[in-house]
Amino acid sequence: MQHFRNRDLDGVRGLAILLVLAAHSGLPVRWGGLSGVTLFFVLSGYLITSLLIREWDRWGSVSLWRFWGRRALRLLPALVLLLLLAPVLLWATGDERLSTYPTAALASLFYVGNWVRVAGTDLGVLNHLWSLSVEEQFYVVWPAIFIVLMTWLRSRALAVVLSLAALATFYSVWTVGSEIRLDVSTETNAFALLLGVALAFSLAAVRSRGWELPATSPLIPFVVMVAVSAFPGRGLEVDHPLFRPLGAVYAVVGVWLVYAAVSGHSRVVGSRIMVFFGTISYALYLWHQTFINSRLLGEHTTPRNLLLVAAAVLVSWLSWVLVERPVGRLRGRLRLDQPSRRQQQFADVPDRQPAVPATPTA
Repeated sequence: MQHFRNRDLDGVRGLAILLVLAAHSGLPVRWGGLSGVTLFFVLSGYLITSLLIREWDRWGSVSLWRFWGRRALRLLPALVLLLLLAPVLLWATGDERLSTYPTAALASLFYVGNWVRVAGTDLGVLNHLWSLSVEEQFYVVWPAIFIVLMTWLRSRALAVVLSLAALATFYSVWTVGSEIRLDVSTETNAFALLLGVALAFSLAAVRSRGWELPATSPLIPFVVMVAVSAFPGRGLEVDHPLFRPLGAVYAVVGVWLVYAAVSGHSRVVGSRIMVFFGTISYALYLWHQTFINSRLLGEHTTPRNLLLVAAAVLVSWLSWVLVERPVGRLRGRLRLDQPSRRQQQFADVPDRQPAVPATPTA
């Protein structure tokens, strides 16, 4: 399945990682960690569902093994590289957390780090990988649910996903529990992914009816997201009760931003610098917090953190050039972009209904 890239969506991904970097570095973007991760979730829900819809409409089914294979090739190389090199960093800096690193590495590798943290185990320099666990759990479960929806409830699929997104958002805002569960558990973060899912279904439904989407510049929601991420904070104890309501606000702005990036264009959002950060965003998310949470360069200060972020940018670029992109080329050799035999038989059937027009991806 060939697809084309949307530079503005790459820029949206770049904004998400820059918000996270700013917050973790100590810059005055108090809520950047929350807004950036939430934006990542919305974008992931949208992109993955758009790909699933396009595969279903073109081939009449979804090949789960090919889908999971593509995800593994995209995610595992950079993660394995981090997991192999992080203990070297701990050893070189005399970090006592080296003794508990194997537990943290296994939890991260098998994408259960968020639940291990909820159970009370600190993952040290890998604590930030909880969000990858949430996303990977979504990648495992959602395609199977998608197949059920498209097989048995296709005429009502949009209503179902809109309802699920609304219920998940309501649950996330109003549920109670320990701070760590509210922050990193799957069920309290699923709403952002489901809002992205709902956007993908909505846009596919609009296009299938031949309706024209009103174009809008992504620059406006881009600026709004930055502005609300810089909303002043008053310390974690005061701010924490705001995490879930603000998460819902960021997710709604994220849906607006992703829609705008799909339907319009901005020279700022689609600029080379934003696309660059979007391209290396995955490895940069892996490495920046590992460096910041390490014992490198002594005490945590904003200048020290920014210097380590700069180092993480270099390492992430090297990861993309030397590891991620070369491994990604294996998709062709492994035929992960090719239809299965069943899907090819569907495509060969004459006079079948035309596919829903493809949604741009990044």
